[in-house]
Formats: sequence, C-alpha cells, structure tokens
Amino acid sequence: MTRFWAVFDRTIEMVIFVIFLGIVIVGTMQVCNRFFLNLSLSWSEELQRYGQIWIVFLGIPVAYRHSVHIGMETLTDRLSHRGRALFFVIVDLLWIALAVALIVGTARLAQFLQFQKSPGLGLPMHLVYGAIPLGAGYMIIIALRRLVAFLRPATPFV
Repeated sequence: MTRFWAVFDRTIEMVIFVIFLGIVIVGTMQVCNRFFLNLSLSWSEELQRYGQIWIVFLGIPVAYRHSVHIGMETLTDRLSHRGRALFFVIVDLLWIALAVALIVGTARLAQFLQFQKSPGLGLPMHLVYGAIPLGAGYMIIIALRRLVAFLRPATPFV
C-alpha cells in the first residue's frame, strides 16, 4: 500500500508540474507573439489563470502532506507529547472539515455554472473549478492517512 500512495502522490505532483510547464509555455508564446509578431493570443491569459486555479487547489494538499504550511510552534512547543498529538489530530480533523466544506460549496457552484462557458477558451466552467473538489478529496485522503499513521505509531506516514 505504501508503494501505491507513493506513486499516487508523485502523480499528483507531476500533474502540478505539467500544468505549471503549460503556463510557462503559453506565457512565453504570448510574449513572443506580442513583441515579435505584433499579435496577441486572446485565450492565453485565461488558460494561465485556470492553470493557476488547478495548481493552487492541487498544491494545497501536497503542501499539507509535506507539513510545509505556515504555522506557529509557540503553542505546540508548550504542550506535552500527548497534548501535541491530540492537537495534531484536531488539526487533521479540521482539514477534513475544510475539505468537505469545499466539496459541498463547489457542488453548489457547479450546479450554478453548469451551462456557463469561459469567454476565451469556451471551456465549461464546471471543469475549470473541478480542481477544487479534486484537491479537497486529495486533502481528505492525506488527512486520513495521517490519522491512520497516528493511530498506528509503528506505521510511518506516507
């Protein structure tokens, strides 16, 4: 199972990389077209904006998995080992609550946007915002993996 999660996590990170690479390529094309050909790509800024939405909402759980979100250790340093463990369990449960709220809110938004298309690319807007429930689902998976690792101390978090 550890191997599966390693491949799964790496796949998400590669998707983020490919989206970022696409943003860089499209941005470079836009600059070159504008300065050398005196033409502008009407869709490039929209594609880059939507790519950033996907990067952010897929990147949040990646940062959470690596424990690199900004935090203050003033409180946790003063807690006992048991208190610190309880604190981090509560934090993981709050991450799950946030993810569920994002999924529910995005489901409502998708109903509202189901017939709307983006102006430049003509993409259905529910596909654009599809990164939110995907990232939130991944966040739930990460939180559950952390909680399982906490409940089974002999099992390293993966």
